[in-house]
Amino acid sequence: MDELGQHKPEDDVIFAVAQRGNMNWDEASRFVQQVQTERRTEIARRQSPLILIVALVTAIGGAGLAGYVASATLNGVIIFFLDLPIPYLGNLVYFVIGMAMVIGAAVGLGEMVSDLLGR
Repeated sequence: MDELGQHKPEDDVIFAVAQRGNMNWDEASRFVQQVQTERRTEIARRQSPLILIVALVTAIGGAGLAGYVASATLNGVIIFFLDLPIPYLGNLVYFVIGMAMVIGAAVGLGEMVSDLLGR
C-alpha cells in the first residue's frame, strides 16, 4: 500500500508483492489491482501533494507562455517556428502549447479531486 502511494512503478510493486507473498506474477498483479481499486482514495491522498505541485507549476507556466505569446502577437511581434517562413506560425504553435498545458493541468487536478472524493 505504501509503495502504491509513493509513485513507484507498478511492475516494481507487483514484483515486491510476488516475492513477499510467494505468489506468481499473475496472482500478485491481481492482488495489486484489487488493492488499487479498494484503496483508491487513500492512494490518491498520498499522491496528491506531488500532483498538486506539478499541476500548479504546469498551469502557471502554460498561462505565462500563452499570455506572453498573446501579448507579443497583439503588439505585432512575429515568432517563427522551426525557421519556417510562415508568419505567426510560431505565435499560434506556442499559444496552443501554453493552452494545452493549462488544460492538461486542469484535467489532472480534476482527476485528483475525483479520486480524493472516491468517485
